[in-house]
Amino acid sequence: MLTKNNIQDGFSQIYQKLQLLENTAEWFHVSFDNIYEGIVVVDEHGYVKMINKAYSSYLGVERDWAIGQHIINVIDATRLHIVLQTGIPEHNQVQFLKGQEVVAHRIPIWKNNKIIGGIGILVFRGVSELYHIFDKIQELHNQTGLKTLSIVQPKPKEEPITFNDVIGESKSIIHSKNMARRAAASPATILITGESGVGKEIFTKAIHSISSYKDGPFISVNCSSIPEQLLESELFGYEEGAFTGSRKKGKPGKFLLAHKGTIFLDEIGDMPLEMQAKILRVLQEREVEPVGATKPISVDFRLIAATNRPLHEMVEENKFREDLYYRLNVIPIYIPPLRERKEDIPLLIGHYMKSICQKHHIPIKDISKETVMAMMNYEWKGNIRELVNALERLITLVDGNCIYYDDFKRYFLDSNLPKEKIEANLQDTANKISNLNSLEKVKQNHEKELYLRIIQEENGNKTKAANRLGISRATLYNKLKGFKNEVYKKIDNRIKD
Repeated sequence: MLTKNNIQDGFSQIYQKLQLLENTAEWFHVSFDNIYEGIVVVDEHGYVKMINKAYSSYLGVERDWAIGQHIINVIDATRLHIVLQTGIPEHNQVQFLKGQEVVAHRIPIWKNNKIIGGIGILVFRGVSELYHIFDKIQELHNQTGLKTLSIVQPKPKEEPITFNDVIGESKSIIHSKNMARRAAASPATILITGESGVGKEIFTKAIHSISSYKDGPFISVNCSSIPEQLLESELFGYEEGAFTGSRKKGKPGKFLLAHKGTIFLDEIGDMPLEMQAKILRVLQEREVEPVGATKPISVDFRLIAATNRPLHEMVEENKFREDLYYRLNVIPIYIPPLRERKEDIPLLIGHYMKSICQKHHIPIKDISKETVMAMMNYEWKGNIRELVNALERLITLVDGNCIYYDDFKRYFLDSNLPKEKIEANLQDTANKISNLNSLEKVKQNHEKELYLRIIQEENGNKTKAANRLGISRATLYNKLKGFKNEVYKKIDNRIKD
C-alpha cells in the first residue's frame, strides 16, 4: 500500500542516488582535467564530445569551441575518424603536431558490436619536454657533483615505401606493379581501382617514392571519412573568419600542403557531385581558392586517385562527372583482389607473420600446411587488410609456436569451410609450397633481379640506382652484400606438416 512514509522514503533514496551520481561526475571531471596526457572523445561520426584541459591547451583552442566540432577541424593530420571506420585501434603512433613529433593512441569505442565513438590520447607532448626533464636531471647532477650526462635524441626516419613492399609474384600483381612503375615516370594523373583492402595506398606511396615529386610531401585524404560540409575547407583550406567556428589565421588545405608533392584522394567515388566540379577546376587550372579568399593560389602537385567503386557505371548513372572521370583516368591501374592471386597468399603469410611477430617482440611462429590451405580457400572479402588482421589475431591468441587449422577455425572462421574442400586441395598446395625454396628467397630473388637491372640501366652508378629504387646508398650496398652471402631457410622450417 502506498503511504506518505513510502513516498518520502522513495524520494530520499532517489536524492541519495542523485547525490552519488553528482559526486561521481564531479570526480570524473576533476580527474579528466588533471590527467597529464591529452584526451579527446568523439562520437561515431567524428564530432568532439569531450576534450580535457591538457589537450585543448596544447592545441591552443578553447574547449567550448572544440566541443561540437568535427575532429579534423580541431586536430591537424588526425586519424581518429579513420579508426572509427576501420574499427582497428592504433597504438604508439608518431604524429607531427604543433611543430613537434608526438605519440598518440587512437581507440574505437564498441558497444553491442557497433562503434559508438572513439578516444584519442596524446601520451607525450614532444621532444622539447624530454629536454626540459633532462635539464632538471642535469641540474641535480651538477649540484651533487656527479659526472655530466649526455643525451642523444636521433630523429626517427621512416624508410620510404617502395615496390618491394608490394608482396606477390603472381602474373596479375606483377602486371600491376609494372604499370605503376611506368606511370611513376610521368606526372600524369593516375586512377587506381580495386576492392577494399587490396593495398591501393601502398601502391600510391611506392609510385610517389620513385616519381619526380618524391622529394615533396605525400598527402593522403580519405574522401569518404570527411563530412560533406567540411570537405571543401579540408581540401582547399580557409581564410581567417571564413565561417563560424573557423580558426584564427585560417588553415591551409590539403592541396596547398601537397605543393611540390603528391596528393592521394582515396575513395574518390564517394565525393559529392558539387565537390567533383571544384576538383576538376583544380586539375585544369592548377590553382586552389581557399574558402573566404579573394584570389586563387597556384599549386604544383601530382594527383593519384583511388576507388573501390565502378566509376564508369556511376558516370552512366549520373552519379559521377564524366569530365572528371576522364581527367582522372589518364593512367588506370587495377589491383587484383586476393581471390585472383591465391598463389600469393603463402608469400603474404610469410611476410606479415615475420613483421607482426617482430612488432610484438616474439619469436616468429610456424604455420601448418593445412592452415595455409584453409587461408588460400577462404574468401577474403577485406583482402590483404583482412588477412593481416586474421594473422595478428592468431599470433596474439595462439599460445604455441605453431598455428594449426583448429586455431584458425576457432579464432577466426565465422563458418567452417568444408573439410573435404581443404583436404582435396591440400596435396596440390603442399606440392606447390615445397617447390619454393623459401618465402623469403622468392622475395629476395625478385629484389636481386630488380636491383641488378636498375644498376645496369644506370651504367653501374649506384647513387642513381639508389635514387630510382627510393632507398639510401648505404641500404643498396647492404642489399648487394647480402646477395653475395645468401643463406635461406627451407619453407618447410616455417610451414609445418
